[in-house]
Amino acid sequence: MQRVLHPQEGHRVKLGQNRSSTAASGRIATVLAAAALFSLLLSTPAPAHAITRDEVIARASNWVNLRLHYSRRAHFGGYRRDCSGMVSMAWGLGRSYTSRTIASRAVRIPIGSLQPGDAVRTPGHVAIFARWANRRTGMYVALEQSGRKAGAVRRVRRLGRGAMALRLRGITDAPAAVAALVPAPAAMPTITVAAVSLP
Repeated sequence: MQRVLHPQEGHRVKLGQNRSSTAASGRIATVLAAAALFSLLLSTPAPAHAITRDEVIARASNWVNLRLHYSRRAHFGGYRRDCSGMVSMAWGLGRSYTSRTIASRAVRIPIGSLQPGDAVRTPGHVAIFARWANRRTGMYVALEQSGRKAGAVRRVRRLGRGAMALRLRGITDAPAAVAALVPAPAAMPTITVAAVSLP
């Protein structure tokens, strides 16, 4: 019998071997490496800025559904109730950026590459891009704080002069599938645990 350390507990485990010692050692090393990788993936927290496109749209839509009034001074949920405060909230940035500084948390992309959850910035304004209404004419559906009268709205806008497309760093189309990164159980070697011996 061979004794190996349990990958997480540090206990010695006796493993039964049906083949040669060398082959069994290789299989054990493979299983332990897979277990260590799986443990690492589960214990590593996602970056604070990681968010999906669906989450961005849902967060922005919440302000629209609440019909929050525009304000440069008032806050809601810790975010300023103006255009850049709404985008900061939708992107989950933790604080309100301005329409100028919010670009520091994003990368500039071609206008034609806009996807739901990205942002459109024009001089003095920024809005969440929900979808194209008419790509050919530059019409898109925006989720935005549009001003003192309307407040948070969902409306069709035309790309204005000087429009810039921004994509949040780390935004994802869907949550990462941890299972896809770990070998399927059928592909792992079979090891029989015969007995457990604690130190």
